[in-house]
Amino acid sequence: MAGGVAAEGGGGGGEGSTSSEATINAAERYMKEVMETFGDQEEKLVMFREIMNDFRTERTDIAGVVGRVKELFKGHNNLIEGFNFFLPKGYEITVDKHQPPPETLDFIRLVKERDESVYRRFMDVIFRYQREHLDVIKLCREVAALFSEDHPDLFEKFIRFLPPT
Repeated sequence: MAGGVAAEGGGGGGEGSTSSEATINAAERYMKEVMETFGDQEEKLVMFREIMNDFRTERTDIAGVVGRVKELFKGHNNLIEGFNFFLPKGYEITVDKHQPPPETLDFIRLVKERDESVYRRFMDVIFRYQREHLDVIKLCREVAALFSEDHPDLFEKFIRFLPPT
């Protein structure tokens, strides 16, 4: 079920499926990823802590946690899928793999608002990158050339979306 919660099969296997040391290490890695993603959005970090505290103190159940985490991390499929590790067996959050993160859409809107002509050329480059499976370095060069003269700040924002090399 795309984008929903599955209560049968799968699940992260948090309870009893790993040693406590492995679970602690996974939790530390996961929290590091959450902090890196939302380091500049303190309210998201506070909300995540509140969700976890509400569960620990039994103010909410697994379904409540799942729904709130999915909404809080909307657009960050890596965080949603990573959270599955900590869910009891039988629970899993599924995500729609075809939905781009909100930051991506915000960036594209910014390019369009800034310069319609650059926007059209930028989208042509992006579509060609996807269609022809261009090398990331070639993509960077083309986008840098497109943004360098009048919009260097857009290139700085663009490189944040690239996969790590």
